[in-house]
Amino acid sequence: MGGLYVPDVILPGDGDFELWIAIKKDGSFTYNVNGKWRDGKQKVVPVPPHGDLIDRDAARGNIKPWSPEDKRNGCTFDTVKKLMYTMLDRAPTVIPASEEET
Repeated sequence: MGGLYVPDVILPGDGDFELWIAIKKDGSFTYNVNGKWRDGKQKVVPVPPHGDLIDRDAARGNIKPWSPEDKRNGCTFDTVKKLMYTMLDRAPTVIPASEEET
């Protein structure tokens, strides 16, 4: 499923609130939270159809030792780990990491 990614919109905490977003033809946008209009700092990003969004760093931490079948086929855990790291590094970025995480 594709859609739009709207960066820099900070939603207020718990409770009732209204959020209005106006997207212009050039991709810039303004948004209104509880009656206060603000300009977005970046442009809206079209998101193409994609699979699951994952956390690459968390996935690297979850690489488990290989199966007995891998061992019989001559694969070492280091080989499997390098392959998985390479696959994760080459996976396309659909939505970039947020600034507070980088």
